[in-house]
Amino acid sequence: MFTVAQYRSKARVYEMLLKTACSPTESAEYRDLRRSYTSLADNLDWLAANPGKTVAGAPNVERRKRRVEHAQQPEPGHLEQESILRSLGGAVILNWNTIPTKLQRALFEAASTIQGSEPAPLRDVLAQFLHDHKNDAQRAREHVDAGTEDRF
Repeated sequence: MFTVAQYRSKARVYEMLLKTACSPTESAEYRDLRRSYTSLADNLDWLAANPGKTVAGAPNVERRKRRVEHAQQPEPGHLEQESILRSLGGAVILNWNTIPTKLQRALFEAASTIQGSEPAPLRDVLAQFLHDHKNDAQRAREHVDAGTEDRF
C-alpha cells in the first residue's frame, strides 16, 4: 500500500506531465490521474486524522464474494430478453440498407445514446460497425443463392 507522500509524489508527476501534454485527450488523462492520486492522499490523511470515525464492515474478501455471487445470478427473463434484443439487432443490421435514411438516422441516434453515457465514443464505434457491415444482407443472399445453384 502506498503512503500519503507516495500518492502526493505521483500527483506531482502527473501535474508536471500535464504541463507538457500534446493533446486534449492526454491533458484530460493526466488531469484525472493527478486528481485521483491527490484524492487518495487526502483520503489517507483523513483516515489518519480520524481513526475512530470509520465504520468497520465485512472484510474485503467477503464483500467481493457476495458481489460475485450476486453478479452470477441473472435476473429472471434476462436471458430471454437478451436473445430477443440480439435477434432484433441482427434483423436491423441485415436490413439496414432497405431502411429509409430518416429512420436509419433516428435508429443510429437512439443506439448511440442508449446507455446514457457520452454519445461520441459509442457513436464512432457504431458508425464504423454499420460501415463495415452495410452489405452483409446482400452477401448472405448471394451465399444462399450460390448454395441453391449447386443443387440444381
